[in-house]
Amino acid sequence: MWWKLQAQGLFTRVNSLNRSRKLVLALLVVCIFLYYILSSWFSTERQHTIAPDNLEFCLQEKVERFSDAIDRYDVFLNQENQEVTYPPYVGNGKIAASLDSDSGLFIRLNRALSLSVKYYPVVSTKIINAKAKEATLLNIREGIAYKLQTVQTGGWRSKCNYVESRVYAHRARPSVLVQDIRISNPSKRPLFIEFEQVGQFNWKDSRTSTKTETVGGQSVSMEVSEGEVDLPDNKYHVYAVVASVKVPKNTFTIKSKETKQYQVLTVVNYTKPYEKKTEVQTSIMSAGVLRELKDVLNIGTTSLQAEHVKVWNKLWESGFGISHSKAQGALNADKINTTIYYVLSNVAAPLHDIGVSPTERTKIKQVLHYPDRCYNGHSTLLANTLWADVSDEEDIARVSTTWMITLEKMGCDFMVRSGAEGVLQAMLLSMGSFRFGDSHLEFKMEPKDLHRDLFFHRINYGNNTHLNISVIVGDDNKANIYVALDRNDRPYYACDAGCIDSPMQLSRKVQQFPVKLTEPLTAILYITADKFHMEDLKHVLHLQSVKEAPPHEHHVIALHKHGHHFGGLPLIFWISLAFLVIIFHLFLVKLIVNEYCQGQERFTAGRRKGYNL
Repeated sequence: MWWKLQAQGLFTRVNSLNRSRKLVLALLVVCIFLYYILSSWFSTERQHTIAPDNLEFCLQEKVERFSDAIDRYDVFLNQENQEVTYPPYVGNGKIAASLDSDSGLFIRLNRALSLSVKYYPVVSTKIINAKAKEATLLNIREGIAYKLQTVQTGGWRSKCNYVESRVYAHRARPSVLVQDIRISNPSKRPLFIEFEQVGQFNWKDSRTSTKTETVGGQSVSMEVSEGEVDLPDNKYHVYAVVASVKVPKNTFTIKSKETKQYQVLTVVNYTKPYEKKTEVQTSIMSAGVLRELKDVLNIGTTSLQAEHVKVWNKLWESGFGISHSKAQGALNADKINTTIYYVLSNVAAPLHDIGVSPTERTKIKQVLHYPDRCYNGHSTLLANTLWADVSDEEDIARVSTTWMITLEKMGCDFMVRSGAEGVLQAMLLSMGSFRFGDSHLEFKMEPKDLHRDLFFHRINYGNNTHLNISVIVGDDNKANIYVALDRNDRPYYACDAGCIDSPMQLSRKVQQFPVKLTEPLTAILYITADKFHMEDLKHVLHLQSVKEAPPHEHHVIALHKHGHHFGGLPLIFWISLAFLVIIFHLFLVKLIVNEYCQGQERFTAGRRKGYNL
């Protein structure tokens, strides 16, 4: 055959080469092989898509609507065989639950939602007699966890059937946990769904009753469970009451071309910890829980969710961003965003709670507008314990507690007590090592730590004033500070380290400030509404020297941008180049040795020949 003749001819030509050329050819083949093998090893491309088989194509079709939010790190996708997962956890400072968890309901104990109640409010869904593909998503921007299930009942050419379950702990109604289930069957065959609603299970000494109420002209079955929950020290108790809407039946048939929706509402209330043998007015609490459940049932599904999402969107008006780093173990946007979300989920939002009076709201706003010496410590971006990986509710409670203790002990106690807005502001201040001092805000990060771009959005300063502060590393590897007012009620001024230069008035137009290094170290930026106070600062800092901070070393910037110290070219290039250089030098040494040995032989032979003559 033709290809056999070509192969034999190629083999003959290769075999006819001398030894040196064969060696070079072999090295070339090895280099090409190593390039393709190592390229796959060092691939670090971020992926969130699903492989295109039938079921996974159906799931991908459902996930597609979240793709932009996933790219922005606003939504996090969990699927099978994924190395890093983000628990689909929802909380509002009073109650918390997770979609894929066997831990049940959590209520507040001390600084976090860490006290487990043997009550399981989330209804699990199962597609009967069909292989399903599923994934969970966590939408931190809206505070909603999703579970998506897809199946094909009519063969690979049939349409995709979907079961979507969404759960959220209502932000404006902190006693309310909502689960919305939507089932769609566009295929030609019926779909069989099984619901599992556990409710209370192994809740010691609890009692459960079923009640039927008429809501909106329809009969609604409710289950009420109540009892004591022991604290870990076993000396104190919490009395809890949980009321949930009962699903009509466990197994459903969804006909062809049919779509059905179900809503499972849960209302929870509980006391503060009390000692044993203390009498508790349980009947009043039970009546209040039932009354609130009936009130929420009268609110439409869309309106209820819109109420909740509006609060989360309001909370996220302030935020933090950081340039992506490819360095091993680097802190990036995914970990930062999810950690902030989990911490905020463990904190109440009294400014948006419908049960909080206008007077209390006014007091909270005063604390937010005039923080007292928050934050007094180094940047929390450098503290690994605050950014630990989480896999379940206990991990989330542990990280949240660590954050609360850190902020409280570093001068942010009043802000933490003001609720979610205050905690978020305190977290932003701590990340940048910002500190409110006497009549000014100072930016206290050290110049050596500013080797990545940082973005602080809408930092509260005074009544109706918000600051946007950025640190951007230029092409010369030098960091510069950029400041603008998002809104303001009076003039504000800023100066860089040492305040040697005249104060610069801030506006909505971005103003640039160099990063300066002082001896001894001081803040790199000062902001105040009192111009005379700022002019006096240079006389009280007592600095020995003020100079512009040197550029960061190239290998530091390269490590963040490329994941290694070798610059913009891929690591495989440098490995291949080093390999070729080594081989070239070995080959060169071999040639020199051979030439030397042949020269010695000729010289010896010549001498012998001359002697014999």
